[in-house]
Amino acid sequence: MIGDTIAAISTPVGEGGIGIVRVSGPDAVSVVACVVELSGRHGLAHLPSQTFRHGYALADGRRIDEVLVAVMRAPRSYTREDVVEVHCHGGAVAVRAVLEVVLASGARLARPGEFTERAFLNGRISLDQAQAVLDIVRAKTPLGLEAAVDRLSGRFSEEIGGIREEIAELLAGIEAEIDFPDLDAPVGDLEVRLDAILDRIRSLLDRAETGRLVRDGLTIAIIGRPNVGKSSLLNALLAEERAIVTPVPGTTRDTVEEDASIGGVPVRLIDTAGLREAKDPIEVEGVRRTRSAVRRSDFVLLLVDRSEPTCDEDRHFLREPWGIPGIVVRNKADLPERMGPIDTGDWSGVLDISAKTREGIDALSERLIELLLSGRIPSRNTVLLLDSWERDLLRRIAEGLDAARSALAEGRTTDMVCEDLRTAYRAAGELRGIDVPESILDRIFSRFCIGK
Repeated sequence: MIGDTIAAISTPVGEGGIGIVRVSGPDAVSVVACVVELSGRHGLAHLPSQTFRHGYALADGRRIDEVLVAVMRAPRSYTREDVVEVHCHGGAVAVRAVLEVVLASGARLARPGEFTERAFLNGRISLDQAQAVLDIVRAKTPLGLEAAVDRLSGRFSEEIGGIREEIAELLAGIEAEIDFPDLDAPVGDLEVRLDAILDRIRSLLDRAETGRLVRDGLTIAIIGRPNVGKSSLLNALLAEERAIVTPVPGTTRDTVEEDASIGGVPVRLIDTAGLREAKDPIEVEGVRRTRSAVRRSDFVLLLVDRSEPTCDEDRHFLREPWGIPGIVVRNKADLPERMGPIDTGDWSGVLDISAKTREGIDALSERLIELLLSGRIPSRNTVLLLDSWERDLLRRIAEGLDAARSALAEGRTTDMVCEDLRTAYRAAGELRGIDVPESILDRIFSRFCIGK
C-alpha cells in the first residue's frame, strides 16, 4: 500500500481562512496536475521543490476554487515521497470539492495517520518522533506542547539508542570471555555499569510518570453539602464565572465540568450537586450523578463551610470512604470562624480558603501539585511523554538489567546473565522502533486524524 498515492483534507472541518488537501505518493504531481490550472507558462510538473504557485482547481473543466499549490519533491518532504498540497478557501464545501476531484484523478483516501506512518516507514522520523507529532496535536497545556516539541527533537530516541549500545557492549564483553576464557576482560566492572544503566532507566520512568499526568491529566471532583461554595471554588480555580452562584441551596443540580491547568497539569474540574437527603426527583438525580462523578475522578476536594458549626452531614462526608485521595477545604475564610476543630481521618490535610475573595486559592493549587507530583513543579526537562506500551518497554529493560544484576550477585552462569541482557536489548530495540509488532504500529497511527 505504500506505493499508492494518497490524499486527505489536512485542516479541521468547518469554516476557516484556508483549507488544505494533502497528496503524497509517486503520482502526487501528475494527479494534482490533472485538476489544477496554474497561472504562468509552466505546468506543475516543471515546478521546483518547495515552491508555491497560484492557480484554479477544476472539475469537468469548470473552476471550483482559487488555490495555491505547494510542491515538495522527494526526499525533501514530510513523507520522503512527492507531496503536493492544494491550499483552497476554508469551508466544508470548497475543500471537499477539491478532495473529490483529486480522488477521482487517481489518488485514494488516506487512512488515519498514514502520512506520518509513511514518514516513519521511509526513515524520515523515528517511531518516538511519530508519537511526538500526535502529542503536539493533542497538547492540552503549554507545558504539554513544550514537552512534545522536545520529544520531536529525538532526544529520547537517542537516549534509548545509547542505552542499547551499552547493553550490546556488555553482551559482547561477556560473550568474549565465554569464547576466550584466557582473555582478561573487565567483567569486574559489570555490576557498576549495570547500576549506572539502571539509574538512567529509573530516571526516565520517573519523568514518564510526570509525563503521564501532563498528557492525560487528572479529574478532580468538588463535593460537599449544598451552599458551601462549590461553584464559587470552581469559578475561582478557573479564574472565570463559569458556574451559576446564588445563595439558594441546591442551585447546582447537575455536574458542571471544565478544563483547567494547575502547575502545567491539565485538570478536569467537576462541580457537583450538593450531597444531602434530597426529595425533589431532579435533585435526587443530581446527587446520583455526584457520586458517579466521584467514582470516575482521581482526586476529591471536600468543601465545608468554616463560618458555620460542623453539622452531621459534614461529619458523615469526612468519615465516608470515597476510595480516592483528597483534601478537606474549609471555605469562607473571609467570615468569622465558627466551625472549630474537625477530625480529618485519612484525608491528606486541611486548607482554609475564600472562594469569594480568592484568598488561599494559590496555596490550594500548590498543595494539589505537592500531592499529585510529590512537590515537583514539572518543566520540559522533567517531563517525558510516553505511551503505556513505551512505559512498559522501559520497565522490561529495567527488569532485564535487574535480573542480570541479581544473576551476577548470586554467582549464576554467564549464559543466564547474557539471556537477561538480551531481553533488555530486545526491549530497547522495540522502543526505538526496531522489530515493532504490526499491531503496535496500527494502534499508534490509528489514533491520528485523517490527513496527518
